[in-house]
Amino acid sequence: MAVVLSWLFVRQAEWRVLFNALRSVSWVVLGAAIGVRLLALVVASMRWQVLLNPVRRVPLSRALAAMMMGMAVNTVVSMQAAELVRPQLLSRWQDLDVSTTLATVAVEWVLDLLAVIALFIPSLWLMPQAGGDQSGVRSSHVQAAIALLLASLCGLGALWYLPARGDRLRTWIRHAGALPERARERLADEVQRFVVGLRILARPTSLATVAAYSLLVAVLTAISAWLALIAFGLPLSFLSAFLVLGLISLGGLIPTPGAVGGFHAVCQVGLVAWWGIDPARTVLPVIGLHAVLYVPAAAIGAVCFWAMRGGLW
Repeated sequence: MAVVLSWLFVRQAEWRVLFNALRSVSWVVLGAAIGVRLLALVVASMRWQVLLNPVRRVPLSRALAAMMMGMAVNTVVSMQAAELVRPQLLSRWQDLDVSTTLATVAVEWVLDLLAVIALFIPSLWLMPQAGGDQSGVRSSHVQAAIALLLASLCGLGALWYLPARGDRLRTWIRHAGALPERARERLADEVQRFVVGLRILARPTSLATVAAYSLLVAVLTAISAWLALIAFGLPLSFLSAFLVLGLISLGGLIPTPGAVGGFHAVCQVGLVAWWGIDPARTVLPVIGLHAVLYVPAAAIGAVCFWAMRGGLW
């Protein structure tokens, strides 16, 4: 999939034009984009701290290291491996149960999606689209985003409801005849540990703090993406940042290593459809955007892996 999507992405590229375009890159703006991206990951790690506080206080350095190491793994393994690796790492370091830590990540997933959609829908409605009146297309996109918003709210409601019905669910699992007794007991125990990680949902003030962090992470990620595209010469307005946020979020979900191919194809299609940019002109900016969002964090994560293997911490 990565190979096919990458070929579709670069098939119209004019390589001489690409190499010439490298000379006009604004490296200062690109550096700012990288800085904002890393700041977004720091804020995401602070949010993770708040999510884990009802279970155990975790140092920011550990949460941030696990975040970066997960990003490093995600460059070589597909299917959002970072979201499975970082709970494993942090659980090992802080003597936490993996299911409990994974529950906090599940809350993050839902809140991240809510934050992206909350920013994406207004920008989608307000952004003028190149190529004439596309009100029908715009309306269908808004409807799809609203459907995702409702699904996200339902997911958050299900996570909030689970602790109240945890005992009943564990009882049902223990009496389910489809599984061996040992497997039923193990599954029931895992459900109990998972529910422990959802304690934050019973604390309205802490949940509001986590939601604010999620919105800040989304805003910073959008600004980083916008700065990256600006650095490569695409004249996009600031409002475009939140529409681009939706594109990179969708592209990041496509199950290829490091989102290679899928990310590029989705962003290229969006830039062509919404801003009327020549596909050949999008190649270098999208490659640069992908690098800003993935490479610095992955490099820091690789250093953390090296330090851990060398016994430096």
